[in-house]
Amino acid sequence: MRTRTLAGVATGQFLSLALGTGAIRPDDVQVQDWGLTRSGSTVQKVVLRNALGMQVDYVDYGATLTAIVVPDRHGQPLNVVLSLPTLAALEVTHHRYGAVMGRYAGRIGAARFSLDGHEVQLQANAKGVYLHADPDGYDKRVWRRRDFSAPASLGSVYEMDSPAGDQRFPGRLRLLATYRLMRHRNEFRIEYTATTDAPTVLNPTNHVFFNLAGAGAHGLAQHRFSIAADRYAVTDALRIPTGELAPVQGTVLDFSHPVSVAARLAAGDALLGQPAGFDHSLLFARWDSRLRPVLRVDELGSGRRLEISSTEPSAQFNSGNGFDGSEVGSEGIAYQRHDGLAFETQHLPDSPNHAGFPSTRLAPGQVFRSVTAYRFSTLPERSAMTSRGINAP
Repeated sequence: MRTRTLAGVATGQFLSLALGTGAIRPDDVQVQDWGLTRSGSTVQKVVLRNALGMQVDYVDYGATLTAIVVPDRHGQPLNVVLSLPTLAALEVTHHRYGAVMGRYAGRIGAARFSLDGHEVQLQANAKGVYLHADPDGYDKRVWRRRDFSAPASLGSVYEMDSPAGDQRFPGRLRLLATYRLMRHRNEFRIEYTATTDAPTVLNPTNHVFFNLAGAGAHGLAQHRFSIAADRYAVTDALRIPTGELAPVQGTVLDFSHPVSVAARLAAGDALLGQPAGFDHSLLFARWDSRLRPVLRVDELGSGRRLEISSTEPSAQFNSGNGFDGSEVGSEGIAYQRHDGLAFETQHLPDSPNHAGFPSTRLAPGQVFRSVTAYRFSTLPERSAMTSRGINAP
């Protein structure tokens, strides 16, 4: 596998908007050739490292995260992102792993919605609903990429130019996804920026699965979750929102204090289905489009902590229900049910069909912006765990 260093940085007003000021030559962004797609497109892998030893890897296909390496409480680094070992495996998987979903992440009921009085009919799956723009989502495409290195961060800007009618959505969309590793703290950010030339809807997210005990570790037994959500979207049998946003208090979806997901899965509940699994849209309590803490996960065995902050109003919380041992991860271990967790910050599914949900409409002249930050640290000792929730001072 050949490795090289890029010496150029993208220019242009829209890329400058994503990069901010102070961009310099990306002499410390490492690039490797990763293969050719079945259609013959070149795919490269990017490796970022910061001053603290945190490493982030991703590939151009689907703008897919393939590794985040962070230390445990003893300083031992390990990858905590579930991934597949080859491009060929990524091309055929039905799972999403660390790819960008778009143009609209999640489900849309009956694969249609009305926009400014015009009905938009999307591609429906076998169940008659739209899901993640299948079969031609942004997770199945090779993104254009420009790398950057700035005083406080380094990374890449991915670009997707989606013409009008692409995936049957109206309006030409230009979407940038900036992958940014902070130099002096163990934090990785995904920043979206988008414009359109006609009214459309937009709801991008990244579908990355984590296991803080290390990718390939089985189950989530030592994970403790705190989530700053006070409501969830009630759904029908096809998991399409009904429009009701119900309180989480008193349900298995209440994560206001640290909770063992594994224990709740083992106990079972009508909300979790059969077999039990989390795959729910949680609405954050304090959403105002500012970057706010929304999730904290502590893994008691390794002492790793993940804190997610986002400008988004909700997240799809998934406990890795689809893994069945049929796919072998990059570690050479088959992924089993509940071997990873996904926390997909985004707007609610089916939002175009619900006036009471936060809007996903994007009009000409508007600039869509969204930021999600993943910050890693360690617990000093097992006794450091407290019962305080994520919103506690």
